[in-house]
This record gives sequence, structure tokens and C-alpha cells, in this order.
Amino acid sequence: MKANTKAFLITTALLAIALPNTLLAQQSKSGPLFGYSADGKWIIGAKVANVDPNIAEVPDAEGVGIVLGYEFARPVGDGGSSTVELEYIQTDETAVSALDSLLGTSGTTYESDIVNLFFTYRSPGKLYFKVKGGLSYIDRSIKNAPFGILTNSGEILVAGEEVALAAGIGIGFRINEYGVIEVEYSQDASELETSILSLNAFLQI
Repeated sequence: MKANTKAFLITTALLAIALPNTLLAQQSKSGPLFGYSADGKWIIGAKVANVDPNIAEVPDAEGVGIVLGYEFARPVGDGGSSTVELEYIQTDETAVSALDSLLGTSGTTYESDIVNLFFTYRSPGKLYFKVKGGLSYIDRSIKNAPFGILTNSGEILVAGEEVALAAGIGIGFRINEYGVIEVEYSQDASELETSILSLNAFLQI
């Protein structure tokens, strides 16, 4: 993992931990968590994702990820809830066979590591909708393509890292007090506008 990747992961993790505690500051400083009481719920979950890199000749990649977050105790609007969530997605190494056929190469592959930090709103009810916005970091790796990969906009993409704004929508179902499942779609505002369709399973404690 690159040094820049590690730095971004550490920074976003610290931010995700610090934000809930900052927003709990209205309480007395006698609680067990840095002097505060965490009256909300902590979130831990997993996701299975289909990642569309929006690159000509490159098929969608399958990926898996983890999610860590915090749901604030204070309701939003008429019973809705808000969270801060940090998620990490790693895609499979995807073969770019069409590019190999075009250039006469072999073994060209594409993969990416994605880290997202989102603020999320969920509506009340057992069946609910969600909207989210935040930042997305993507680290692209391209193997055996010395001249890069042609993007849908006609530009040449080489391996690299990028940070961009991102947003998403979804629907979910509260199984019980602790468990939820969701289907969601998100897209970043990077040059490629990478999109992610995912199935999430969360435990709220």
C-alpha cells in the first residue's frame, strides 16, 4: 500500500472517530468515551459492490468492503437519523481482454482501492430511503498497459490516485433493532465519475 494511501486512510479514520465525539459535546464531560457518553449507535458492516470504472474497454469490477460508522442519537426532522460512515472497498483484479486484442498485448488488468467518508441521512420507518454525501478516494492500479487505458471521454488513463466529492442514494430495511440491509448507488465527481452499486449489511450496537 502506498504512503499516500496509508496517510489518507489514517486521516479519514481519525476524522470519522473524532466527528461523533465533537458532536456529542453538549453533554457533561463525565462519560466513558473521551469524557462524553455515546448515546447513539456504532455501526459495523460489510458490502458487496459492483464498481463501474467508466473506462472504455474495461468491464465492471466486483468488490467487497467494510463499513465503520456512528449513528447520532439526536433525530433529524420527523424521526430520521444521521450517521457518519467510513467505508473501504477493494475490487477484484479485472482482465481487460478487449484492450489486449486491440494492442496485441496480454495480461492487462485493472483494479482499485476505494475509501469513502460519508454523512448519511436515513428516513424513519422499517422500510426507509437514504441519501449521503462526502469524499471519495480512489487508488487505481493498471498492469501491463504501458500506454495507459483509453477512457470513455477519449483520454488516456494511467495508474494513480484521486480524491473527489461523492454522493449516493439507496433504500434499506430494518430487520430489527440491531440489523439492517440496504441497496445503494453512489458516484464520485472525479474525472472518470466512478459509480458503485452495492448491497450492504449493517449491525448497529
